[in-house]
Amino acid sequence: MPSPNDDATFSNVSVEEHYSFSQSTSGGQFIGPTEQISTAATALIGRSTTLTEALKAAAINVGHKPVETTDLAAIKEVEARATGGEIEGGGSVTAVASEAVARNKRMGKGNEKKTNLRDVIAEIDVRVKKDRSVTSEDAEAVVQAELNHSPLNHVIPGGIAESVTAACKLNRSPSL
Repeated sequence: MPSPNDDATFSNVSVEEHYSFSQSTSGGQFIGPTEQISTAATALIGRSTTLTEALKAAAINVGHKPVETTDLAAIKEVEARATGGEIEGGGSVTAVASEAVARNKRMGKGNEKKTNLRDVIAEIDVRVKKDRSVTSEDAEAVVQAELNHSPLNHVIPGGIAESVTAACKLNRSPSL
């Protein structure tokens, strides 16, 4: 379930929605367009822009939040795409996330000991044997997976879908 601070709502999300452009001037002189990027993109700058790196960026941004169904759907989509559909059963990040979601649901609301996103993604390098660069198709599929499982039909700001989208944008324009 999203926290009260998750106030962003998206529909028909595209990679471009996480960036804004403006014209810059200095002392009345045109400098050029300035691009502002999301917090997810900021976490990815200087990093590899693979699918697992995008998950790590989400853990940096919102790793403190308990793992929820929306996260599980996005993690499953990322892992399937990174491995070419070869998710390895109980040893996968998807399996760990699924167990965490079930455990968190049993604990109920307000429990401080819930498993958070950072805990689930902590061993991603050990659990995911294959990886590849994020494409726009990956970003769109992960956003759609997160939206499809969100009770409020929104992506989590700084979360998995936004991080994968930011990675895609950085792959297309690495000089950001």
